[in-house]
Amino acid sequence: MNDSNATSKFLQKHSDFGLKTLSKFLPIAIVIVLANGLVFVLFYRCRRLRTSSNYVLLSLAICDFSIGAIAIPYFIVHNFGISPPQMDYGVYASHTLLVISGAYHILFITGLKYMATVSPLKHHLVTKSLVLKIVFGIWITSTVFAIIPVVLPNAEVSARWEVIHTAVCLVAVFLFPYIFMIYAYIAMFSAITKRQRPSLIKNKNSREQKKKKSDRKCILVFVSMAIIFACCWFPYFMVMLLFQIGLKDLLSVIEAVMVIRYITSLANPLLYTFFKRDFWSAFQNLLQNKEKVSSTSQKSQTGSLSLTSRLRSRSSVNSRRLTTLEGEGQEPRMIPNRNVTFGEESFLTSRV
Repeated sequence: MNDSNATSKFLQKHSDFGLKTLSKFLPIAIVIVLANGLVFVLFYRCRRLRTSSNYVLLSLAICDFSIGAIAIPYFIVHNFGISPPQMDYGVYASHTLLVISGAYHILFITGLKYMATVSPLKHHLVTKSLVLKIVFGIWITSTVFAIIPVVLPNAEVSARWEVIHTAVCLVAVFLFPYIFMIYAYIAMFSAITKRQRPSLIKNKNSREQKKKKSDRKCILVFVSMAIIFACCWFPYFMVMLLFQIGLKDLLSVIEAVMVIRYITSLANPLLYTFFKRDFWSAFQNLLQNKEKVSSTSQKSQTGSLSLTSRLRSRSSVNSRRLTTLEGEGQEPRMIPNRNVTFGEESFLTSRV
């Protein structure tokens, strides 16, 4: 009896915690899936987006889409307490795989931006095959990092190696990439501001204003990328490291950090994809095509309704005339071409 009560309390506790997790994380998962799914639609509909550098953005969108479609639902099911204990490693491995993959994708995108801005003459060396090889290497490296804690032999060795593994991830996945990203952003902004732009004397003021506006936009984008990367990735790895060391009273902190981490998968398509002119142009074209289709559909429906109303009005007029003639004792006469004559007017009909 006591065991039954304890079991029911345990299940009720997990159910309440699962419902709380569901209410917090499911809306985030839906928005992430929609935002990154839009990247897939644009990439499929617009062939000119299929450039070598945009394949990295497509792979990043796959990573972020997997966060919303796989990792978050997996995490929600885990918090309901209905999955077997062996599946706990799957939650950790899936999150580690996608976290590391996302961080290295952002690092690769930053490197491509750096090369295109600082050394534009060398950017032609970035071919589609090279990009696909590097993207494949990113996924392989992330998979290796993710499965290391799962294949460790026993609990004591596993606990010690999990601390080392998390510390290595903090350094290799966050610290070193972030140092390079800060250097790359500073170098890119310096190259943009120092770049000489030809201008006419009479248009000097307007061109200077456009240049200042463009520079401010670059500053905003670069600073946003640096802040979001730091705010989303550093707390995640640091809290995981503290949790592995033994600080177990961090569940509320971990939950908040997970929310921030998941928001990264929503910010990535906005910062790295829709800030690009080609993707933004493709998105605008998609909206314009939908408006054209809807307007054409409305016009066709309006034309169909007007034609139907005209036919109905003619039919009612013919019926009234036929009734009038019958009342006067006149009969319609049949002619060979199936035209029925009423008085001085003739109407085409199939039967009289």
